[in-house]
Parts: sequence; structure tokens; C-alpha cells
Amino acid sequence: MTRNPSDNDQTRALVLAAEREAQMVSAFARLLITCAAITLFLIAGGLTLPVAPVVLTYLGSYAVVSIISAIFSMERFFDPKMSLFFTAIDGCSLALLIGFALTVSGSPMSLHSAVPGFVFFFSILILATMRYTVLPVIIAFVSFAGTWFVFSSVYGIDTTPQENPGFFFGSVQNAARWGFVGIATLLALLAVSRRRRTLETAITAANRSANLSRYLPDRIADVVAEQGIDALKSGRQQHAVVLFADIRGFTGISEQLPPKELGQMLSAFRAIVTKEVAAHSGFVEKFIGDAVMAVFGVPSDNGQAEKDGLACCLRILKKIEDWNHERQRLSQPPVKITIGAHCGEVFAGAIGTPDRMEFTVLGDTVNVAARLQETAKSTQSGLVVSGELLRRASGEEQAPPAWSALDQTDIRGRVAQITSFAYDPG
Repeated sequence: MTRNPSDNDQTRALVLAAEREAQMVSAFARLLITCAAITLFLIAGGLTLPVAPVVLTYLGSYAVVSIISAIFSMERFFDPKMSLFFTAIDGCSLALLIGFALTVSGSPMSLHSAVPGFVFFFSILILATMRYTVLPVIIAFVSFAGTWFVFSSVYGIDTTPQENPGFFFGSVQNAARWGFVGIATLLALLAVSRRRRTLETAITAANRSANLSRYLPDRIADVVAEQGIDALKSGRQQHAVVLFADIRGFTGISEQLPPKELGQMLSAFRAIVTKEVAAHSGFVEKFIGDAVMAVFGVPSDNGQAEKDGLACCLRILKKIEDWNHERQRLSQPPVKITIGAHCGEVFAGAIGTPDRMEFTVLGDTVNVAARLQETAKSTQSGLVVSGELLRRASGEEQAPPAWSALDQTDIRGRVAQITSFAYDPG
């Protein structure tokens, strides 16, 4: 899949903005956590604990890191790699807090999971998941586990077990645990809400893309989705086959049929043509009342445009014949159509105003195909193609037996005449 460089730049810019927003959210979440933890620690009487200096030092340094993180989330200072640095600091500092708390109390390092601060690691993990890459989560774990492994290896020897379980499970410690659980819950809610907003944005973009495909041919919508609208604005000159199909005497039919039945008939006609055009690697460029304009070989030519276009013309005639058999069974009048097709150079691209763009093909080839469709009204089969199209599709200089040459056809508004052939199955 080929992407427009400008689209890649735009994608990178959007991801970078999302990363910056994530770091800002994380920084303010850290500050709120620090304020909540200090308040909880003081209310629960944490100043009476022997580890109070360690806890307050940790919370103070955590607040400083949060402020620095907020500063570096500003657009002119932001660097995505800094978020990894702050995540590593979170993991390392928490491991050191647990280690020094055990050292001050004289407890063995094996009781690390009993320290209330251990629960806070889940909050760090949740903060890491707010980023749009897996690295912060990995770094959070590695920094925490690695720091703890080194600290416990150095300071975990010859420690005297703490005999007072109240050091680990007193009212202050239990309050801290519940406080950290509450903080983790709030962070989880924040992370989920951000993910939901991202999902809703993605769904909105997908719906817009789906709506785009309703108003642009699938082949063109794919180009816009992959390369951007700029790929169509410039347009290009290329070889194509253009087909026009029209219902004969539609004005008279409109007078006879109720609007509902008329709409059903027109929808059925369009469905037949659209299906066959798509089956032959073309697309419907536009509907013009009871007429259909289809193009083959655009936006990319598979080398079979003439064969596909001619085969589509014949197939449409066959499908209309089958449809008329069904209409006859239902006592409905038959529908007669005319088809004209030609091949040649066209301009293919998006034209219009900034508020309304339309993909179209323009040029002499389009005009000739439209005039051939008008010429087809005077033929029995209702199908007329240019000699150039017939020659390219058949690969022979002589027209196949089922085709009859018409007199040199004058094209209104065009100086040169054109050789054309009417389909005559005999």
C-alpha cells in the first residue's frame, strides 16, 4: 500500500500530539496522586511512623518529577523519549522507597510486597498504558524490578525480621493501601475514558471514510484513503474506455408510471448497470437522470480496458433482456436502452471548489461516447461503439461478424468524423 508522504507526516504529527497530551495528563495525574497521598498520610498519622522521612522524601521528589514532566509536555520542550525517562524514574523511585522502608524498619527484603507502597506500582503501570506504545509499560516493569533486584541484593543481607506486624498492617498502612487502590481505580477510569475517546474518533473517521465511498467509486475512494485527496486534485492524462447507457423514451415512460414505480424501475436499471460495470473492472462515474456514465481503465489501467468495456456493453444488453422477461411476466412494459462506448485519452482527476470536489473524467473521448449513445437510438440493438474500441477489444482489423459498420458518424461540435459499429447479432 502506497501512502502519500504528506499523509505520513500528518499521521506522525497526530501521534506526536497524542503522546504530548498523554504526558501532560500523566504529569497532572502525578501531582494529584502526590497531593492525595500526602493528605492521606498526614490524616492517618503517618508522621508518627519511623519511615515518615522516607515516605515524605519520596512524595516530595515525586511531586518535583511531576512538575518537570508537565514542563516537558509543553509543545516547545516536548520529546517523546522524555516520557520513557519519567516512567523509568517512577519505577526506580518506588523500588527505592520500598527498599529504604524495609531497611529503616530492619525488616527482611522478602517482605517487600507487604509494604503499602508496593500496591502503588499498579498506578505506575496504568499511567504507562496511557501512552501509545508498549515501551513505557516495559520500562515501568524493568525499572521497578531491576532496581529492586539490585537494592535487595546489596542491602538484603543480615537483616533482623520485624516482629511487630503492625508496622506493615497498622491503620496508617492499611489506609495507604486503600488509598493506592482508589488512586489506581481513578487512573484506570481515566485511561479507559481516553481510550474510549480515541475509539470514538477512529469510528468517526471510519464512518467518514464509509460515507466517502458512498459518494466516490470504490476504486477512487481507495486511492483517497491511501494517498489523500491531493493525489486526485492534480489529475492526469490517461487512456480509458467510457460507456454511456440510457433508457429509451424515459420522458414518455415518466408520464405513464406513478412516481413510486418509476423510481423502482430506475433503481433496478441502475443496479444492473452498476453490477456489470463493477464485474468488468470499471466504475460508475456518475448517474445523470436515467443515464449512466461508466469508465474502465481508471485510475489504473490493467491493459484490458477495451475488452472489459466491450464485454460489459454486451452483458448489460443480456441482463436487460432477462429483466424484460421478468417484467413481462409481471405485466409490466419492457425497458429499452441505448449504449455508446469509445476509448481514448481522458483527463482523470478531482475538480471543483474547496467546498465540493468531484472526481470525473473529461475530454473528447467522453464527448464521443455520449454522441455514440445518441446514435444508438436509431439502431435495432441499441448498442454502438467506436471502430477504435472494437479494433482494440477484438485485436483484429476487421470487425467481428456480429458488428455492422455505420456511415461515418458526425459528432455534434466536433470537426472530425468517427467510424462506428452497431451491434447486430442477426
